[in-house]
Amino acid sequence: MKLHPVEIAKEIKSFSFFKSFNEDLLLQAATMIQTESFAAQTGILQEGKKNSSLYFLRSGKVEVSLGGEIIATLDTPGEVFGEMSVITTNLTSTTIKALNAVECFVLKSEDFAHVHPKDKDHFQSLLYQIYCFILTERLMRTNEKARLFEILNRELHEAQSAIEKGGGGRVLLIEPDKKQQLPIRMALGGTGVQLDIATDAPSGRNFLAENKYDIVLCEETCAEVLKEVQDGKNAQFAVLLTSKDVQGNVRILERHRFVDHIISRDAEDKNATIRYVLTALGKLLNNDLFGVEKYLTWGVEVKTKAIVRSSQREELRDEVFAYFKKMGMRTTVLERVNTVLEEMLMNAIYDAPVDASGKSLFNHKSRKEEIILDTHQQSTLSFASDGVLLAVSVRDPFGSLTKDIIVDYLLSCYGGAAGSMNAEKGGAGRGLHQIIENADLTVFNVKKGVRTEVICLFNVDGQKKEAQPSFHYFFV
Repeated sequence: MKLHPVEIAKEIKSFSFFKSFNEDLLLQAATMIQTESFAAQTGILQEGKKNSSLYFLRSGKVEVSLGGEIIATLDTPGEVFGEMSVITTNLTSTTIKALNAVECFVLKSEDFAHVHPKDKDHFQSLLYQIYCFILTERLMRTNEKARLFEILNRELHEAQSAIEKGGGGRVLLIEPDKKQQLPIRMALGGTGVQLDIATDAPSGRNFLAENKYDIVLCEETCAEVLKEVQDGKNAQFAVLLTSKDVQGNVRILERHRFVDHIISRDAEDKNATIRYVLTALGKLLNNDLFGVEKYLTWGVEVKTKAIVRSSQREELRDEVFAYFKKMGMRTTVLERVNTVLEEMLMNAIYDAPVDASGKSLFNHKSRKEEIILDTHQQSTLSFASDGVLLAVSVRDPFGSLTKDIIVDYLLSCYGGAAGSMNAEKGGAGRGLHQIIENADLTVFNVKKGVRTEVICLFNVDGQKKEAQPSFHYFFV
Protein backbone atom coordinates (compact mmCIF):
# COMPACT_ATOMS: atom_id res chain seq x y z
CA MET A 1 0.00 0.00 0.00
CA LYS A 2 1.39 3.39 -1.04
CA LEU A 3 1.94 5.81 1.83
CA HIS A 4 0.85 9.44 1.71
CA PRO A 5 3.76 11.95 2.11
CA VAL A 6 2.22 13.13 5.41
CA GLU A 7 2.43 9.55 6.74
CA ILE A 8 6.03 9.23 5.52
CA ALA A 9 7.00 12.57 7.09
CA LYS A 10 5.51 11.48 10.41
CA GLU A 11 7.53 8.23 10.35
CA ILE A 12 10.89 9.62 9.22
CA LYS A 13 10.72 12.44 11.76
CA SER A 14 12.07 10.01 14.36
CA PHE A 15 15.02 8.94 12.16
CA SER A 16 18.31 10.55 13.24
CA PHE A 17 19.05 11.51 9.61
CA PHE A 18 16.01 13.82 9.49
CA LYS A 19 16.03 15.27 13.01
CA SER A 20 17.44 18.61 11.77
CA PHE A 21 14.68 19.01 9.19
CA ASN A 22 11.83 21.43 9.87
CA GLU A 23 8.26 20.43 9.02
CA ASP A 24 8.36 21.95 5.51
CA LEU A 25 11.61 20.21 4.57
CA LEU A 26 10.37 16.93 6.04
CA LEU A 27 7.28 17.10 3.85
CA GLN A 28 9.37 17.97 0.78
CA ALA A 29 11.65 15.01 1.45
CA ALA A 30 8.63 12.78 2.03
CA THR A 31 7.25 13.61 -1.43
CA MET A 32 10.48 12.28 -2.97
CA ILE A 33 10.69 9.12 -0.85
CA GLN A 34 9.62 5.76 -2.22
CA THR A 35 9.10 2.49 -0.37
CA GLU A 36 10.80 -0.75 -1.40
CA SER A 37 10.54 -4.31 -0.08
CA PHE A 38 13.22 -6.98 -0.19
CA ALA A 39 12.70 -10.69 0.42
CA ALA A 40 14.99 -12.63 2.75
CA GLN A 41 18.47 -13.37 1.34
CA THR A 42 18.12 -10.91 -1.55
CA GLY A 43 20.66 -8.21 -2.39
CA ILE A 44 20.01 -4.51 -1.87
CA LEU A 45 23.42 -3.08 -2.80
CA GLN A 46 26.29 -4.90 -4.49
CA GLU A 47 29.95 -4.12 -3.83
CA GLY A 48 31.58 -2.57 -6.89
CA LYS A 49 28.30 -1.49 -8.49
CA LYS A 50 26.97 2.03 -9.13
CA ASN A 51 24.41 3.42 -6.69
CA SER A 52 22.54 6.71 -6.50
CA SER A 53 20.07 6.01 -3.68
CA LEU A 54 19.92 6.52 0.08
CA TYR A 55 18.24 3.65 1.91
CA PHE A 56 16.56 4.04 5.30
CA LEU A 57 15.68 0.85 7.13
CA ARG A 58 12.03 0.65 8.22
CA SER A 59 11.91 -2.98 9.39
CA GLY A 60 13.86 -6.21 9.17
CA LYS A 61 17.58 -6.91 9.37
CA VAL A 62 20.33 -6.41 6.79
CA GLU A 63 23.86 -7.75 6.62
CA VAL A 64 26.83 -5.59 5.57
CA SER A 65 29.82 -7.42 4.06
CA LEU A 66 33.12 -6.38 2.53
CA GLY A 67 35.15 -8.75 0.37
CA GLY A 68 32.96 -11.63 1.48
CA GLU A 69 33.50 -10.93 5.20
CA ILE A 70 30.53 -9.86 7.32
CA ILE A 71 31.35 -6.59 9.07
CA ALA A 72 27.99 -5.57 10.54
CA THR A 73 24.28 -6.25 10.81
CA LEU A 74 21.70 -3.46 10.97
CA ASP A 75 18.22 -3.80 12.43
CA THR A 76 17.39 -0.39 13.95
CA PRO A 77 14.70 1.62 12.13
CA GLY A 78 16.24 4.71 10.58
CA GLU A 79 19.64 3.12 9.90
CA VAL A 80 20.97 4.61 6.67
CA PHE A 81 23.10 2.90 4.03
CA GLY A 82 24.21 3.70 0.50
CA GLU A 83 25.23 7.22 1.59
CA MET A 84 28.93 6.91 0.70
CA SER A 85 28.34 6.05 -2.95
CA VAL A 86 25.80 8.91 -3.17
CA ILE A 87 28.26 11.41 -1.63
CA THR A 88 31.35 10.38 -3.63
CA THR A 89 29.59 9.06 -6.79
CA ASN A 90 32.10 6.17 -6.56
CA LEU A 91 31.11 2.50 -6.85
CA THR A 92 29.67 0.98 -3.68
CA SER A 93 32.30 -0.33 -1.24
CA THR A 94 30.14 -2.92 0.55
CA THR A 95 27.41 -5.45 -0.16
CA ILE A 96 24.08 -5.09 1.66
CA LYS A 97 21.85 -8.17 1.86
CA ALA A 98 18.41 -8.64 3.45
CA LEU A 99 18.62 -11.34 6.13
CA ASN A 100 14.84 -11.49 6.49
CA ALA A 101 11.92 -9.58 4.99
CA VAL A 102 13.08 -5.95 4.81
CA GLU A 103 11.19 -2.70 4.24
CA CYS A 104 13.08 0.46 3.26
CA PHE A 105 12.46 4.08 2.45
CA VAL A 106 14.48 5.11 -0.62
CA LEU A 107 15.57 8.61 -1.59
CA LYS A 108 17.23 8.94 -5.01
CA SER A 109 19.97 11.55 -5.44
CA GLU A 110 18.50 12.87 -8.72
CA ASP A 111 15.33 13.84 -6.84
CA PHE A 112 17.30 16.36 -4.76
CA ALA A 113 16.95 18.71 -7.75
CA HIS A 114 13.20 18.83 -7.14
CA VAL A 115 13.54 20.73 -3.87
CA HIS A 116 11.88 24.16 -4.05
CA PRO A 117 14.46 26.82 -5.09
CA LYS A 118 13.95 28.87 -1.91
CA ASP A 119 14.88 25.82 0.22
CA LYS A 120 17.51 24.29 -2.02
CA ASP A 121 20.62 25.84 -0.42
CA HIS A 122 19.35 25.06 3.07
CA PHE A 123 18.42 21.53 2.04
CA GLN A 124 21.84 20.80 0.56
CA SER A 125 23.61 22.39 3.54
CA LEU A 126 21.64 20.11 5.88
CA LEU A 127 22.47 17.08 3.76
CA TYR A 128 26.20 17.76 3.95
CA GLN A 129 26.01 18.40 7.71
CA ILE A 130 24.26 15.06 8.10
CA TYR A 131 26.80 13.30 5.89
CA CYS A 132 29.61 14.71 8.06
CA PHE A 133 27.82 13.48 11.17
CA ILE A 134 27.36 10.00 9.71
CA LEU A 135 30.98 9.78 8.57
CA THR A 136 32.24 10.93 11.98
CA GLU A 137 30.03 8.39 13.76
CA ARG A 138 31.18 5.58 11.45
CA LEU A 139 34.84 6.56 11.99
CA MET A 140 34.35 6.46 15.77
CA ARG A 141 32.84 2.98 15.48
CA THR A 142 35.78 1.86 13.33
CA ASN A 143 38.28 3.24 15.84
CA GLU A 144 36.47 1.45 18.67
CA LYS A 145 36.54 -1.83 16.73
CA ALA A 146 40.26 -1.35 16.13
CA ARG A 147 40.79 -0.78 19.86
CA LEU A 148 38.82 -3.91 20.78
CA PHE A 149 40.72 -5.92 18.16
CA GLU A 150 44.02 -4.81 19.70
CA ILE A 151 42.79 -5.80 23.16
CA LEU A 152 41.75 -9.23 21.86
CA ASN A 153 45.17 -9.74 20.24
CA ARG A 154 46.88 -8.97 23.55
CA GLU A 155 44.53 -11.34 25.38
CA LEU A 156 45.25 -14.18 22.97
CA HIS A 157 48.99 -13.57 23.12
CA GLU A 158 48.97 -13.72 26.92
CA ALA A 159 46.83 -16.87 26.95
CA GLN A 160 49.11 -18.56 24.42
CA SER A 161 52.16 -17.55 26.46
CA ALA A 162 50.58 -19.08 29.57
CA ILE A 163 50.22 -22.41 27.76
CA GLU A 164 53.80 -22.22 26.46
CA LYS A 165 55.08 -21.68 30.02
CA GLY A 166 53.34 -24.89 30.98
CA GLY A 167 55.52 -26.76 28.51
CA GLY A 168 52.89 -27.19 25.82
CA GLY A 169 51.46 -30.69 25.94
CA ARG A 170 49.43 -32.98 23.74
CA VAL A 171 45.73 -32.41 23.11
CA LEU A 172 43.14 -34.57 21.36
CA LEU A 173 40.08 -32.85 19.89
CA ILE A 174 37.08 -35.05 19.04
CA GLU A 175 34.91 -32.80 16.85
CA PRO A 176 32.88 -33.88 13.77
CA ASP A 177 32.24 -30.29 12.58
CA LYS A 178 35.19 -28.95 10.57
CA LYS A 179 33.97 -25.39 11.08
CA GLN A 180 34.21 -25.86 14.85
CA GLN A 181 37.65 -27.45 14.55
CA LEU A 182 39.08 -24.24 13.07
CA PRO A 183 38.93 -21.97 16.17
CA ILE A 184 40.75 -24.60 18.25
CA ARG A 185 43.39 -25.03 15.55
CA MET A 186 43.85 -21.25 15.59
CA ALA A 187 43.88 -21.11 19.39
CA LEU A 188 46.65 -23.67 19.75
CA GLY A 189 48.79 -22.56 16.82
CA GLY A 190 52.17 -21.38 18.10
CA THR A 191 51.60 -22.54 21.69
CA GLY A 192 53.81 -25.60 21.55
CA VAL A 193 50.79 -27.86 22.00
CA GLN A 194 50.57 -30.90 19.71
CA LEU A 195 46.97 -31.15 18.49
CA ASP A 196 45.40 -34.32 17.09
CA ILE A 197 41.88 -34.18 15.65
CA ALA A 198 39.34 -37.00 15.45
CA THR A 199 36.11 -36.51 13.54
CA ASP A 200 34.05 -39.11 15.43
CA ALA A 201 34.07 -41.35 18.52
CA PRO A 202 35.68 -44.42 16.83
CA SER A 203 38.60 -42.42 15.42
CA GLY A 204 38.95 -40.73 18.81
CA ARG A 205 39.27 -44.15 20.44
CA ASN A 206 41.96 -45.07 17.88
CA PHE A 207 44.00 -41.99 18.82
CA LEU A 208 43.59 -42.81 22.52
CA ALA A 209 44.71 -46.41 21.99
CA GLU A 210 47.95 -45.22 20.41
CA ASN A 211 48.83 -42.09 22.43
CA LYS A 212 48.79 -40.50 25.87
CA TYR A 213 47.22 -37.04 26.10
CA ASP A 214 47.31 -34.20 28.58
CA ILE A 215 43.82 -33.04 27.61
CA VAL A 216 40.99 -34.53 25.57
CA LEU A 217 38.43 -32.03 24.24
CA CYS A 218 35.23 -33.72 23.15
CA GLU A 219 32.10 -32.41 21.41
CA GLU A 220 28.85 -33.31 23.19
CA THR A 221 27.62 -35.94 20.69
CA CYS A 222 30.78 -37.98 21.40
CA ALA A 223 30.66 -37.44 25.17
CA GLU A 224 30.72 -41.17 25.98
CA VAL A 225 34.40 -41.19 24.99
CA LEU A 226 35.17 -38.93 27.96
CA LYS A 227 33.97 -41.63 30.36
CA GLU A 228 36.36 -44.08 28.73
CA VAL A 229 39.13 -41.48 28.98
CA GLN A 230 38.59 -41.04 32.70
CA ASP A 231 38.24 -44.78 33.37
CA GLY A 232 41.29 -45.62 31.27
CA LYS A 233 43.43 -42.84 32.76
CA ASN A 234 44.99 -42.19 29.34
CA ALA A 235 44.58 -38.41 29.67
CA GLN A 236 45.00 -36.07 32.63
CA PHE A 237 41.96 -33.93 31.81
CA ALA A 238 38.73 -34.64 29.90
CA VAL A 239 36.81 -31.54 28.76
CA LEU A 240 33.29 -31.47 27.33
CA LEU A 241 32.60 -28.87 24.62
CA THR A 242 28.96 -27.78 24.49
CA SER A 243 26.80 -25.13 22.85
CA LYS A 244 25.58 -21.92 24.54
CA ASP A 245 22.21 -23.42 25.49
CA VAL A 246 22.13 -23.57 29.30
CA GLN A 247 19.03 -25.76 29.51
CA GLY A 248 20.42 -28.11 26.88
CA ASN A 249 23.78 -28.25 28.66
CA VAL A 250 22.15 -29.10 31.97
CA ARG A 251 20.32 -32.01 30.32
CA ILE A 252 23.60 -33.23 28.83
CA LEU A 253 25.37 -32.95 32.19
CA GLU A 254 22.51 -34.79 33.88
CA ARG A 255 23.44 -37.79 31.72
CA HIS A 256 27.20 -37.23 32.08
CA ARG A 257 27.77 -36.23 35.70
CA PHE A 258 31.24 -37.77 35.58
CA VAL A 259 32.46 -34.83 33.45
CA ASP A 260 34.69 -32.56 35.55
CA HIS A 261 35.27 -29.78 33.02
CA ILE A 262 32.87 -28.09 30.61
CA ILE A 263 33.38 -25.22 28.15
CA SER A 264 30.49 -23.78 26.16
CA ARG A 265 31.07 -22.37 22.68
CA ASP A 266 29.25 -19.94 20.43
CA ALA A 267 29.24 -21.32 16.89
CA GLU A 268 28.93 -17.76 15.53
CA ASP A 269 31.66 -16.17 17.65
CA LYS A 270 35.04 -17.57 16.65
CA ASN A 271 37.02 -15.04 18.70
CA ALA A 272 35.21 -15.90 21.94
CA THR A 273 35.77 -19.62 21.32
CA ILE A 274 39.49 -19.06 20.76
CA ARG A 275 39.77 -16.92 23.90
CA TYR A 276 37.88 -19.27 26.21
CA VAL A 277 39.52 -22.47 24.92
CA LEU A 278 42.96 -20.92 25.40
CA THR A 279 42.06 -19.75 28.89
CA ALA A 280 40.68 -23.16 29.87
CA LEU A 281 43.67 -25.10 28.55
CA GLY A 282 46.07 -22.68 30.23
CA LYS A 283 44.28 -23.17 33.55
CA LEU A 284 44.39 -26.96 33.33
CA LEU A 285 47.89 -27.42 31.86
CA ASN A 286 49.38 -25.03 34.42
CA ASN A 287 47.31 -26.40 37.34
CA ASP A 288 46.15 -22.85 38.01
CA LEU A 289 42.36 -22.63 38.04
CA PHE A 290 41.71 -19.53 40.04
CA GLY A 291 41.79 -15.81 39.27
CA VAL A 292 39.38 -13.46 37.52
CA GLU A 293 42.33 -11.83 35.73
CA LYS A 294 42.62 -14.88 33.44
CA TYR A 295 39.48 -13.69 31.62
CA LEU A 296 40.60 -10.07 31.21
CA THR A 297 43.35 -8.27 29.32
CA TRP A 298 46.76 -8.56 30.90
CA GLY A 299 47.64 -5.71 33.28
CA VAL A 300 44.09 -4.82 34.35
CA GLU A 301 43.83 -3.70 37.97
CA VAL A 302 41.69 -6.08 40.00
CA LYS A 303 40.05 -4.66 43.14
CA THR A 304 39.50 -7.02 46.10
CA LYS A 305 37.43 -6.81 49.28
CA ALA A 306 37.03 -9.23 52.20
CA ILE A 307 33.48 -10.44 52.91
CA VAL A 308 33.16 -10.29 56.68
CA ARG A 309 29.47 -10.09 57.65
CA SER A 310 25.99 -10.29 56.15
CA SER A 311 25.13 -6.64 56.87
CA GLN A 312 28.07 -5.64 54.63
CA ARG A 313 26.32 -6.75 51.44
CA GLU A 314 24.72 -3.42 50.55
CA GLU A 315 27.95 -1.55 51.25
CA LEU A 316 29.92 -3.85 48.93
CA ARG A 317 27.32 -3.66 46.16
CA ASP A 318 27.30 0.13 46.36
CA GLU A 319 31.09 0.25 46.18
CA VAL A 320 31.20 -1.98 43.10
CA PHE A 321 28.38 -0.01 41.46
CA ALA A 322 30.13 3.32 42.11
CA TYR A 323 33.48 2.00 40.84
CA PHE A 324 32.08 0.80 37.52
CA LYS A 325 29.78 3.81 37.16
CA LYS A 326 32.82 6.08 37.40
CA MET A 327 34.39 4.04 34.58
CA GLY A 328 31.36 4.92 32.42
CA MET A 329 29.60 1.55 32.50
CA ARG A 330 25.96 1.49 31.41
CA THR A 331 23.27 1.34 34.05
CA THR A 332 21.65 -1.62 32.26
CA VAL A 333 24.85 -3.62 32.78
CA LEU A 334 25.26 -2.48 36.38
CA GLU A 335 21.73 -3.51 37.27
CA ARG A 336 22.54 -7.06 36.17
CA VAL A 337 25.85 -6.92 38.04
CA ASN A 338 24.01 -5.83 41.18
CA THR A 339 21.58 -8.77 40.94
CA VAL A 340 24.41 -11.25 40.46
CA LEU A 341 26.51 -9.74 43.23
CA GLU A 342 23.72 -9.99 45.79
CA GLU A 343 23.33 -13.71 45.07
CA MET A 344 27.09 -14.30 45.17
CA LEU A 345 27.44 -12.50 48.50
CA MET A 346 24.50 -14.39 49.99
CA ASN A 347 26.09 -17.66 48.90
CA ALA A 348 29.49 -16.71 50.35
CA ILE A 349 27.94 -15.86 53.72
CA TYR A 350 25.13 -18.40 54.17
CA ASP A 351 25.76 -21.34 51.82
CA ALA A 352 29.52 -21.82 51.36
CA PRO A 353 30.76 -22.08 54.99
CA VAL A 354 30.96 -25.69 56.20
CA ASP A 355 32.58 -27.42 59.18
CA ALA A 356 35.41 -29.98 59.06
CA SER A 357 32.92 -32.76 58.21
CA GLY A 358 31.39 -30.76 55.36
CA LYS A 359 28.19 -29.86 57.21
CA SER A 360 26.75 -26.44 56.39
CA LEU A 361 27.12 -23.89 59.18
CA PHE A 362 24.63 -21.18 58.24
CA ASN A 363 22.48 -22.42 55.37
CA HIS A 364 19.54 -23.18 57.66
CA LYS A 365 19.42 -19.63 59.01
CA SER A 366 17.11 -16.86 57.80
CA ARG A 367 18.77 -14.53 55.29
CA LYS A 368 17.68 -11.68 57.56
CA GLU A 369 19.76 -13.04 60.45
CA GLU A 370 23.11 -11.33 60.93
CA ILE A 371 26.13 -13.57 60.27
CA ILE A 372 29.66 -12.54 61.21
CA LEU A 373 32.36 -14.72 59.67
CA ASP A 374 35.58 -15.69 61.44
CA THR A 375 38.81 -14.85 59.62
CA HIS A 376 39.20 -18.40 58.24
CA GLN A 377 35.58 -18.33 56.96
CA GLN A 378 35.78 -15.08 55.01
CA SER A 379 35.47 -15.00 51.22
CA THR A 380 37.05 -12.51 48.80
CA LEU A 381 35.17 -10.30 46.36
CA SER A 382 37.07 -9.25 43.22
CA PHE A 383 35.99 -6.89 40.45
CA ALA A 384 37.58 -5.34 37.35
CA SER A 385 37.02 -4.38 33.72
CA ASP A 386 39.26 -4.22 30.65
CA GLY A 387 36.83 -2.13 28.59
CA VAL A 388 35.42 -5.16 26.77
CA LEU A 389 34.35 -7.35 29.67
CA LEU A 390 33.28 -6.43 33.18
CA ALA A 391 34.03 -9.13 35.76
CA VAL A 392 33.01 -9.84 39.35
CA SER A 393 34.00 -12.90 41.33
CA VAL A 394 33.68 -14.34 44.81
CA ARG A 395 36.17 -16.88 46.12
CA ASP A 396 35.51 -18.85 49.32
CA PRO A 397 37.93 -21.04 51.34
CA PHE A 398 35.70 -24.14 51.51
CA GLY A 399 35.39 -25.84 48.11
CA SER A 400 31.99 -27.24 49.04
CA LEU A 401 30.20 -26.57 45.73
CA THR A 402 29.62 -29.76 43.73
CA LYS A 403 28.66 -30.59 40.16
CA ASP A 404 25.47 -32.20 41.46
CA ILE A 405 24.45 -28.98 43.20
CA ILE A 406 24.87 -27.00 39.96
CA VAL A 407 23.09 -29.55 37.77
CA ASP A 408 20.25 -30.35 40.19
CA TYR A 409 19.50 -26.72 41.07
CA LEU A 410 19.44 -25.69 37.43
CA LEU A 411 17.28 -28.67 36.50
CA SER A 412 14.78 -27.68 39.18
CA CYS A 413 14.77 -24.00 38.15
CA TYR A 414 14.45 -24.60 34.41
CA GLY A 415 11.93 -27.33 35.13
CA GLY A 416 9.59 -24.88 36.87
CA ALA A 417 10.34 -26.14 40.40
CA ALA A 418 12.61 -23.33 41.62
CA GLY A 419 13.10 -23.44 45.38
CA SER A 420 11.87 -27.02 45.78
CA MET A 421 15.33 -28.29 46.74
CA ASN A 422 15.76 -25.74 49.51
CA ALA A 423 12.50 -26.24 51.41
CA GLU A 424 14.28 -26.92 54.71
CA LYS A 425 16.83 -24.13 54.32
CA GLY A 426 16.89 -20.39 54.78
CA GLY A 427 17.28 -19.45 51.09
CA ALA A 428 14.87 -19.83 48.21
CA GLY A 429 17.16 -22.01 46.08
CA ARG A 430 17.20 -19.69 43.06
CA GLY A 431 20.65 -18.17 43.52
CA LEU A 432 22.59 -20.16 40.92
CA HIS A 433 19.81 -19.67 38.41
CA GLN A 434 19.77 -15.90 38.98
CA ILE A 435 23.55 -15.69 38.63
CA ILE A 436 23.69 -17.59 35.34
CA GLU A 437 20.65 -15.86 33.83
CA ASN A 438 21.96 -12.34 34.52
CA ALA A 439 25.62 -12.80 33.55
CA ASP A 440 26.80 -13.33 29.98
CA LEU A 441 29.20 -16.06 31.12
CA THR A 442 29.54 -17.71 34.52
CA VAL A 443 32.63 -19.75 35.40
CA PHE A 444 32.75 -22.13 38.37
CA ASN A 445 36.24 -23.12 39.59
CA VAL A 446 36.31 -25.68 42.42
CA LYS A 447 39.12 -27.46 44.26
CA LYS A 448 37.20 -29.84 46.49
CA GLY A 449 37.49 -29.05 50.18
CA VAL A 450 39.86 -26.16 49.48
CA ARG A 451 38.34 -23.36 47.43
CA THR A 452 35.39 -22.35 45.26
CA GLU A 453 35.43 -19.39 42.89
CA VAL A 454 32.47 -18.09 40.89
CA ILE A 455 33.36 -15.62 38.12
CA CYS A 456 30.68 -13.68 36.25
CA LEU A 457 31.50 -11.85 33.02
CA PHE A 458 29.38 -9.14 31.37
CA ASN A 459 29.71 -7.55 27.94
CA VAL A 460 30.49 -3.89 28.52
CA ASP A 461 28.40 -2.78 25.54
CA GLY A 462 25.32 -3.71 27.54
CA GLN A 463 23.91 -6.14 25.00
CA LYS A 464 23.37 -9.74 25.98
CA LYS A 465 24.82 -11.35 22.90
CA GLU A 466 22.79 -14.50 23.16
CA ALA A 467 19.22 -15.30 24.10
CA GLN A 468 20.64 -17.89 26.49
CA PRO A 469 23.62 -17.12 28.74
CA SER A 470 26.30 -19.76 29.29
CA PHE A 471 28.48 -21.33 31.93
CA HIS A 472 31.77 -23.21 32.25
CA TYR A 473 32.98 -25.29 35.17
CA PHE A 474 36.22 -26.85 36.32
CA PHE A 475 36.39 -29.33 39.21
CA VAL A 476 39.68 -30.75 40.51
